[in-house]
Amino acid sequence: MSNFTLKFLTFFSLFTGLSLFAEPFLAPHDSFLRHEIRLLQDQGFLDSTLNSWPLNLGGLSYEMDNNSKHDLFDRTIKRESQSGWSPINYTVGFSDDRVTSRSFGNEPRSRFTAGFERSWMNDFFAAKLSLHALHGVEDDWKGRKEDGLALDGSYIAARLGNWSASLGKVDRWWGPGWDGSLILSHNARPIPAISIDRRISDPFETKWLSWIGPWSFHSFIGQMEEERTVPNPYLWGMRGDVKPAILGGLEIGFFRIMQLGGDGRPEGFSTWVDAFLSQDNTGANTGKDPAKEPGNQLAGIDIRWQPFDSNFAIYGQLVGEDEDKFLPNCLMFQYGIEGWMSWQESSLRVFAEYADLTSYWWNGATKTRNVTYGHHIYQDGYRHRGRPIGHWADQDSQIVTVGGFLQKQDGVGWGGTLRIGVLNEDGSGRSPVSGSTSTDYSSFDIFNSRQIPLHGLAVYASMGWESLQPTGGQKDDGLSGYLSLTRNF
Repeated sequence: MSNFTLKFLTFFSLFTGLSLFAEPFLAPHDSFLRHEIRLLQDQGFLDSTLNSWPLNLGGLSYEMDNNSKHDLFDRTIKRESQSGWSPINYTVGFSDDRVTSRSFGNEPRSRFTAGFERSWMNDFFAAKLSLHALHGVEDDWKGRKEDGLALDGSYIAARLGNWSASLGKVDRWWGPGWDGSLILSHNARPIPAISIDRRISDPFETKWLSWIGPWSFHSFIGQMEEERTVPNPYLWGMRGDVKPAILGGLEIGFFRIMQLGGDGRPEGFSTWVDAFLSQDNTGANTGKDPAKEPGNQLAGIDIRWQPFDSNFAIYGQLVGEDEDKFLPNCLMFQYGIEGWMSWQESSLRVFAEYADLTSYWWNGATKTRNVTYGHHIYQDGYRHRGRPIGHWADQDSQIVTVGGFLQKQDGVGWGGTLRIGVLNEDGSGRSPVSGSTSTDYSSFDIFNSRQIPLHGLAVYASMGWESLQPTGGQKDDGLSGYLSLTRNF
């Protein structure tokens, strides 16, 4: 059990001894629920920004209260945002050890998972205890195994007007992508962090700024694991989202994430200031001494646009691994298109997505490989506990994904995903998913979600096939799948 786990359990027991509570956040674990919430926005029922997860239910409830009711409001949003104790949720999960890809969903992180969750909320405070035992966790690229107890999903939060502050280990997903995010996804286990988030994305009241439309802001500071080239570095992330009033259906996100500090590295106030001001390039801003370099940064923008109230949207994400004249450079890309429709009292959404994690420079630099998610000082790079914090495919990979979701009114959802591409194209560098070789990758899976309110039961299941063909190596393919059962009392 980690030091954070012990400290959090102690703090949680003291805090919840005062009184205990439901849940103000929606974690990025249910693709069908995300589809339904997005559908509300696409149909004009919501005007919130929806590309930063976890979603704050205060903002969604506020909009539904001030607009029109919807079945989803009574079934999920209203129930999740009620004050008091939540039911105790007990979960048992089974999975194979094929965990190459991890998209927006709730796949167990080990071959066997068992645990429970309970939360509480009132008008000013909230907390959640999520304690799970993991057995049969796949060894990471350094041979580490993470079997044991995990507090993933736990937090303590306080409401500060239209802002919330929290401490915990929560999964985050930044961006409009369905199969991955180049900047921040829940591919890796969550990083313990403190955060501040805007609850309700109301527009500015002044006419000079009202054109920005609904906006939100999110920031966190977390600390990564000890077993790294540079142990215990900090991760500082910031994201702002806007829905400009001057162009309907457009949502834009701006973000930066900085990796700095750690054992043996400078961590003083000036280091944080230099990092924030982008004064962190050896040979440019900090002289030629790497010891003076504050850290490693990524920044970029993502866009989703539903043109003219149509039944489709285009989206994309651009992330820079470096900076040139205060603009992102050394770029990786993600593009996608999605469409939706109502069909026989059900809703359907399909998407196609392309991610390119090779690095491209505005200034024509020739080094395009082994740059993405890497760093010459923080050699483990943009990875936590063996998995990329951003896109699951990691550096120098190109992946095409096609998928869809069918949500029925009886609480049953069906979905499918097909992926094909190349992992670590040049066969070198530090890639946890395809180390020291290039790998042709393909997979498909069919998944199902069932809510059975009469018995307080939720069932998530998936079955598929995955194939990895390393260059000059033996093909590795086989069945993949998982089953997760959650019961509340």
